[in-house]
Amino acid sequence: MGEGAGATAADPAPALDGDTYTPLYRRLHRTIARRIAARDWRPGEAIPSEAEFARVYDLAVGTVRKAIDALESDGLIERRHGSGTFVRRSNFNNSMMRFFLFRDSAGSALTPESHIVSRRRLTDRPAIARRLGLEDDAPLIEIIRHRSWDGGMRLLEDIYLPHASFAAILACPETEIGQLLYPAYERLCGTLVCFIEEEITIEPASREDARLLGLRAAEKLVQVERTALDALRQPLEWRRSRGQTDRFHYRLSVS
Repeated sequence: MGEGAGATAADPAPALDGDTYTPLYRRLHRTIARRIAARDWRPGEAIPSEAEFARVYDLAVGTVRKAIDALESDGLIERRHGSGTFVRRSNFNNSMMRFFLFRDSAGSALTPESHIVSRRRLTDRPAIARRLGLEDDAPLIEIIRHRSWDGGMRLLEDIYLPHASFAAILACPETEIGQLLYPAYERLCGTLVCFIEEEITIEPASREDARLLGLRAAEKLVQVERTALDALRQPLEWRRSRGQTDRFHYRLSVS
């Protein structure tokens, strides 16, 4: 019996995601990623061993190992020597502070305080709906959030979510959301952010942004557009953050 053909007629192997033209290790990779996105295994929980995956899906251990290697390379899982393989929780908390640097009088880094100005459901943002892989008229949740420090506004954020997946964010009290959104998405909506994609541009400030940030009309600001993705790299959130250029700071190490 060939690899992936099924254990027996009475006990067939579960179907793998993808078609028969896709290499088996890629199909297993996607199957495990989908199950992580569905929270079959939560961050910090162990996934089955390579031998167990091989048995359940009727695959060679080498094929399973190749899929696990790819998942580890993606950052979705981590191997712990002597303990097993576990779902990894990506840490994007305060990741915007990679771009905007705030320090106190002693030179220590600070994180501005977050305040949600408004939350609402809307259906008139077709361009943003498309960024989230949705139909043009799909209902969205819009969150307007400001970050302040030392009595001044430092960052402005417009955040958009699919209403179908994040309705709980709209319904709950702000105190249940807290300062960090990604942990709230996981806690309240069962959705795990695994990847982010970002684009940085320098743009003239709108009149309202200039007023809030204390800039002159049309003065330049830094804009960071971010798409948050799940384990299958499907869009979960799109946001636009703006801040003062004199606070902009970016450092990248490549090896």
